[in-house]
Amino acid sequence: MESFGEAFRKARIDKKVTLREIGEYIGKSIGYLSDIEHGRKQPPKLDTVSEIEAFLEIEDGKLIRLAAKFRKKVSKNVTQRIRMVPRLSEALLRADKDLTSEEFDKLMNYYEEIKKGRKK
Repeated sequence: MESFGEAFRKARIDKKVTLREIGEYIGKSIGYLSDIEHGRKQPPKLDTVSEIEAFLEIEDGKLIRLAAKFRKKVSKNVTQRIRMVPRLSEALLRADKDLTSEEFDKLMNYYEEIKKGRKK
């Protein structure tokens, strides 16, 4: 299944526009948009995705559907919880595979057990 970032990048390249052009249109930085394309950040809010679709002249709503699906999959506080553990946060934010809330909770429980010296 294609990720939001992959679909975004493909649509942008197909229209032959740069991240700078999109960024200027929607008011976001090139770095932020690059992080989204490479899966280092989650898709933006749906209203922002809608602006991207308008700029890229996407009429089938593919980016909106992918963004909505991902945003439902990850709870709102996951990003905040990841940032509480600096080294883990870097690894998870750059992970290729999206984690569900349940998978994230299991990982955090395992991390806490390791931290307490229960598991090796």
